[in-house]
Amino acid sequence: FRSLCTGERGTGVGGNKLHYKGRSLSLILPRFCLQASIPNEYSCWGAYLPDERLRIPGLFFDRPGLLAVGNHGPNTNTCTFMITMHTATHLDGYNQIIGRVVHGMEVLRTIELFPTDRKERSYAEKNVKTWWGGKPLVDVVIADCGELPAEDVDLSVPSDGDTYPEHPLDFSPEYDHEALFDAQERIREIGNKHFKERHFKEALAKYKKAQAYLGPLLRTQHQSEFGDEDTATWMAGGHRPKDRTPAVRAKFTIKLNVCQVLIALEEWRGAIAVADEVLLELVGKASKKGNGALPNDPLVIKALFRRARAHVGLSQVKGEVCRFEEAIEDLQRALTVDDKNAEVRRELEKVKALQRQADASGQEVYKTMLQPQEDQVKAG
Repeated sequence: FRSLCTGERGTGVGGNKLHYKGRSLSLILPRFCLQASIPNEYSCWGAYLPDERLRIPGLFFDRPGLLAVGNHGPNTNTCTFMITMHTATHLDGYNQIIGRVVHGMEVLRTIELFPTDRKERSYAEKNVKTWWGGKPLVDVVIADCGELPAEDVDLSVPSDGDTYPEHPLDFSPEYDHEALFDAQERIREIGNKHFKERHFKEALAKYKKAQAYLGPLLRTQHQSEFGDEDTATWMAGGHRPKDRTPAVRAKFTIKLNVCQVLIALEEWRGAIAVADEVLLELVGKASKKGNGALPNDPLVIKALFRRARAHVGLSQVKGEVCRFEEAIEDLQRALTVDDKNAEVRRELEKVKALQRQADASGQEVYKTMLQPQEDQVKAG
């Protein structure tokens, strides 16, 4: 494999250059592997290579990102290489593992989604879907390849301590609930640290990553609850109290963190939209249960408080319609959930003061507009 990356073996018996550089991927098999090869060539030695150590103690096709050699059966190792995108235990004892991906797995995940001719069934995901793959419909070219000196390979821990892969499948191929939940919590904490340091772009990236780790847990919960969910609740759009599991609450928390970042970036409309989404999922729409009362939940207060702040921020943008009344309404609704919340009360008084100033300013404008007419009446 190393010599095919460097191209040092020259030309093969089939007349092709024995070099992966400039070659296109031959197969994309989602949730299984990506493959590349050199057509009409056996190997860099001009013949099939014998198997060496097909079973290495402690090493199995039990994770994504493993590099292996393609073959046509025992002792027929070829120029084809594959990188696994999921567990592939059916290859244990049949294909030779020769390495693993240490950087760039997120790039392979993007390539995995490229369109193919869909002529090969690549993976059957239980209770989800069957994945189909085949020859890529776009050229995915190995632009360059070679051998890196060990000192040029950086395996150090990132400065913020985030050692988790970009895709949750690369962290837990079986989507282990506890592992994914703990990981998203840690990633979210790293995002909070970036926010406190005013690294807003980095904070948003971490929150997005934490949401990705929650995705499989939320999907599993939805599948298990779907049959039990009554139509009225489903149409209302909210989560029933019994369905507000730790994973669902973590989703709301991440969205409210995103809302906070958007407020700091003065992206007022985006912040309002995120808060709206959280409130819709917490409260629902057109729900008759509780006579319109808000759930007694701190997340409701946070969503209303942050939406109110976004309304205030948008009101102070030149040319925008004043939204102080909407902000006051949100804060008053928050107090119906917790009437002793000092932070909400302070914010409410501030917004009311801003509303009074806006009203006074508006009255002055109207007086100025009407003054010429009054002068004309007096002159007449």
